[in-house]
Amino acid sequence: MNKGLLTFLLCIGTVLIADAAEPPQRIVSINLCTDQLLLMLGEPGQIASVSHLALEPNSSYMARQAKAYPVNHGKAEEILALKPDLIVAGAYTNRSLVGLLKKLGYRVERFPLASDIQDIRDNIRLMARLIDKKAQGELLVADMDSRLEQVKQQRPTHRPKGVFYQPNGYTSGAHTLQHSALELAGWDNVAVSEGVVGYGAIDLERLILAKPVQLFTSSYAPGTQSRGQQMLQHPVLRRLTEGRKPIEVAYKYWICGGPMIAEAVEILHRSLPQ
Repeated sequence: MNKGLLTFLLCIGTVLIADAAEPPQRIVSINLCTDQLLLMLGEPGQIASVSHLALEPNSSYMARQAKAYPVNHGKAEEILALKPDLIVAGAYTNRSLVGLLKKLGYRVERFPLASDIQDIRDNIRLMARLIDKKAQGELLVADMDSRLEQVKQQRPTHRPKGVFYQPNGYTSGAHTLQHSALELAGWDNVAVSEGVVGYGAIDLERLILAKPVQLFTSSYAPGTQSRGQQMLQHPVLRRLTEGRKPIEVAYKYWICGGPMIAEAVEILHRSLPQ
């Protein structure tokens, strides 16, 4: 091979490798949970778009910050128009959309669901690695762990019984972020003792027999009054908890796994009986 041509090809190869190693500069998130981590870790100039759900204050912890960026609705045509060099998605993001984007040659990274604190750490580190913000990711993890450790040092030796009780008896059992938060805060999660794994339901009779001292709830749409929501005001529940109303802990703390779980744990810890 001509020596000059060989030199040229080697130079081009070096440039391509350098380009491939550069951090992404036009990142598009098409999932609420990746929105949160991207907004926490990304540079403003890196974030090309977040999903429209990032603007919803009841579910998005980063709703205020999301207002600074264009939003997308998970449509292929709007994503392509943004010319992304990285697309971040969730475990249940539309598979057809993800497949199409990959077929067109776009880099798509999917994040698994988080069901415990280690999952949250893993997802923070995954986002940090993808966007070349490893140090910032470790700071987020360290701050979350520090806050959780402070709560751990103050937990009572006796764990009172508590439970997340949603409209129609919906509750959070083992392998959920709500269970992790209750346990870390110092509560004994009634749903787990009743055999609930993941998200399920406990009927009123079983709840009464379990004798929780405090109910917690997370209203996705505060201010609404469905029949299911009215069940939370049942007089039997009031007597069961000695008149204590269910404590509201906003969905934005755990609809997605992120360092904001530490704030939820602190709220739950402060609600322990004195």
